[in-house]
This record gives sequence, C-alpha cells and structure tokens, in this order.
Amino acid sequence: MTNQRAFVFAVIGLFAFAQPVHRASNADHDKAYWQAIAADKYHVPVGASVGDLTNEIAERLASPDPEWRDTIAYNTLASWIYQQRLLDAAELRALTARLTTNLQVHVGSTDTDDVFRRSFSALVLSVIVARDNDAPVLESADIRPTLDAALGYLAAEQDVRGYVPVKGWAHSAAHTADLLKFLARNRFVTPADHARILTALTHKLTTTPAVFVFGEDERMARAVLSVVKRADFDADGFRAWIASSTPKFPPESILSVSSLQAFQNLKNLLSKLEVLIATDAQPVAGETAALDLVRAALKSAY
Repeated sequence: MTNQRAFVFAVIGLFAFAQPVHRASNADHDKAYWQAIAADKYHVPVGASVGDLTNEIAERLASPDPEWRDTIAYNTLASWIYQQRLLDAAELRALTARLTTNLQVHVGSTDTDDVFRRSFSALVLSVIVARDNDAPVLESADIRPTLDAALGYLAAEQDVRGYVPVKGWAHSAAHTADLLKFLARNRFVTPADHARILTALTHKLTTTPAVFVFGEDERMARAVLSVVKRADFDADGFRAWIASSTPKFPPESILSVSSLQAFQNLKNLLSKLEVLIATDAQPVAGETAALDLVRAALKSAY
C-alpha cells in the first residue's frame, strides 16, 4: 500500500462514524428571518450573535433545498467569513473543525442527500482559506490539517454528481477543487504539498467511473494553475507530474469504458489548463514553463 493510499484509509477510518456537530432545532430561525438578513446585505441583526448565527446557518449547508443551502447558507457564510470578515480566529478555527468533520459524514455513500453536507462544507472551507490568504489569521496548525482533510476527502468521495434536478448543485469534485485551489496558494503549503495536490487530482480523474461534464475539469485546472503561479513553483516536479498525467488513448488490449473515461478526463483537464495559461494577460515565469509542457502532452491526445 502506498503512503498516499495509507493516509486516505487512515483518514476514512478516523472519521468513518463521524456525525454532524449540530442539528437544526425548533429554536432555529425560519427562512424568512434569513431572507431578511440577505436583503439587508448580510448585516447581523441588532442584538444577535454572529457566532451563534454561524453555528445555526452552517447546518443548512446539508439541506437538499437549494435556496437554504446555496442562496442562504453559503452566501451568508461567505459574506461573514470573507467579505465582511466578521469571524475572528477562534470562530474560524471552530468552524473549520466542524466543516472538516463534515467531510467524512457518511462518505462513500452515493445518490443520497448526505453529499450536500460534505460538498458544501468543502466549499465553505475554501472561503475560509481564501480569507486567510488575503488577510492572514490562521496558523500552520490550522491549514495543514485542512489540506490533509481535503486530500483525503477528494479520494474518499464517491458521489460525484454535478447538478441534481430539483435539489440543485452537489458538485463535490468541483467544490473540493476550489478548496485545493486556495490551499495551493497558502503560505503554509509547500512544493512537496503541491506535488500531493497534483497527484490527488490525477488520481481522481483516472479512477472516477464517469466523465466530468459539469465544469469540474476547469475547477481542477484552476487548482493546478494555483500551483503553477507560485513563486516557489517546482518546474521539475511539474514536469514529472505531466509525464504521469499525459492522456494517452488506451490500446485495444486495455480498452474499456473506465480507461476511456480516464483518458477523456485527463484530456479535458490539460485542455482547460492550456487555455487558462495561454489567456493570462500577465503570466508569471512558472506559467511560461508549464505551458510548453502542457501543449506537448496534449499533442498525443488530439
């Protein structure tokens, strides 16, 4: 068993029986209350505690109702965490701990509403890391476990539905890619960690029994781009990753649905990455080096 797989199984084992920290109760506010907060540009109501309200609305990330989950819960948390920066370091740490635990609630299940809790927890974690990237407030001891949890979740999540009729976006792969995108930019994440991120993305693309068609490939490409744009970009490491991730049409001897899906997913990722780098109006040094490697890899795919 490789170290990477051993880590994944350790994470799954640790949280296999994890349960949500908080359940909505009869004391929680109704939808009209939260709609009024949104209409008031997410100002915290007079006399209310932002910490208490954060704990309450975070539970709605698990809702199968897209208005509760996307329009109210996510938008409110994004405003309080990032735009208004109302949560202090202690509150961010508590929320991060809750959300990383959520990543493992019933992980491995498919076609259930549990995916919304996991997926939207990953998305809100991306907002927390983005906040820390812009205005440092967390420590290495906060960021590094979040990276480990994100990589473990990416590998463990089996429900990769994109858009679910009536219930809206599940999008677990895209939301995890968003989290990895911001983690790749963080000051506590190293070139060795960048290699872990790239390897994890390739593993997801080549082992998922589906072709991603809801924009996940672009979101993953943006995570790769965050690695490429780093001042400490490891060109040799990136070259090695490209060599292992070059899409090659499977020969007849191993031709199967899964091998064709893996080929298409890698082809789509590198195609999106090529466009993102080529259209960057102000490319950094790493992008110039990466672009040549990406284009060379794509020649075998077209």
